[in-house]
Amino acid sequence: METNPAHSRLTAVALAFMALIWISPFSWLILNAFNPASTGRLEIPHSIGLDNFALAVSGKAGIQFLNSVIIAAGTATLSVLVGISAAYPLSRLRIPGRNAFLWTLVLLRMLPSAGVLVPLYFAAQRTGLLNQLGVIIALTVLNLPFTLLLLKNFFDTVPIELEEAAYVEGANLFQILTNVVLPMSRAGIAVVWFFSFTGAWNEFLLPLIFSRVESGFPMSVGLYAAFGQQGAVQYGFLAAFSIIYAAPAVGVYFLLRRNMNTGFAGVGVKG
Repeated sequence: METNPAHSRLTAVALAFMALIWISPFSWLILNAFNPASTGRLEIPHSIGLDNFALAVSGKAGIQFLNSVIIAAGTATLSVLVGISAAYPLSRLRIPGRNAFLWTLVLLRMLPSAGVLVPLYFAAQRTGLLNQLGVIIALTVLNLPFTLLLLKNFFDTVPIELEEAAYVEGANLFQILTNVVLPMSRAGIAVVWFFSFTGAWNEFLLPLIFSRVESGFPMSVGLYAAFGQQGAVQYGFLAAFSIIYAAPAVGVYFLLRRNMNTGFAGVGVKG
């Protein structure tokens, strides 16, 4: 079958145009981040420097980066620990109404975080958790439907005969869980940790309302504030700040990608 040259050229032009649209924002970020005298234009800088990156990791911006790491890593770790504790019994025990409970989790996963913000805020206010710890706990609660569904399905794939063999050899429940079940479910754990981390890293509304003080704000709130401090936009700082803001999520993905390549197939609801 012969290919129409005109059709091929049209396809190449369309793909090139789409690639240009996709690359342009990243080009703007990189060029302005390394331009000490950035004006916000898409242009080749006359000089290249790291002044903008130095500003983006020092002072107030540096504190916001640390706050983001604490909130994201704390939420991801707590979500995994709570999820394992709840998902393993759901996988192994024949609990009455288990399927209805799992489908309820699916429905809860569809609720936006803003829909439950008011009860979460008043609960945190009553318990004195209007701080970073409160943000971590609230995000963990919101992550639980996804966490339980995914981990439960991964635990279902672990042959129960292996657990029975370990029990015959004298292993207790904790040893079976840590030496048999969790190593075989590390792909699901990696996916849960990654999505919990990126979700908490990008969260804006809960840290803004719960922290209430500037010293407790993460980078998501700082990025919003960077758009107009004192009525002016520092484009170089904003570009460098954006790159640093995006870097941890990308880095975590590459660290966990070996496990995550098989982990995405575990999403679903099983009886």
